[in-house]
Amino acid sequence: MSDMTSDQPYHAKPGDSLADIYNIPGIVLFMAGVVGLASTLTTAGSGFTRWVALGAIATALCFIGSVAVFWLEHERLRRLAQRRVPVQTEAPTPE
Repeated sequence: MSDMTSDQPYHAKPGDSLADIYNIPGIVLFMAGVVGLASTLTTAGSGFTRWVALGAIATALCFIGSVAVFWLEHERLRRLAQRRVPVQTEAPTPE
């Protein structure tokens, strides 16, 4: 890994992707999955076995959904970066 930032304006520095509002649904789904996992484990430990299957399915769907949202956002940014023409930052020198 390099400590240099990329020339791309999208997520050029670590942590920039957390500020991207398109990642919010993925973060919310992941947190719902964590809460669902804790609830499912608590339910399983309490002996309510009928609810365990429903909780496990809901938890799995939340985790799978969050991964899908993160992957789709990553692909969207990758396509934007490929279409972007590099911006010239220095003035051309006259010959």
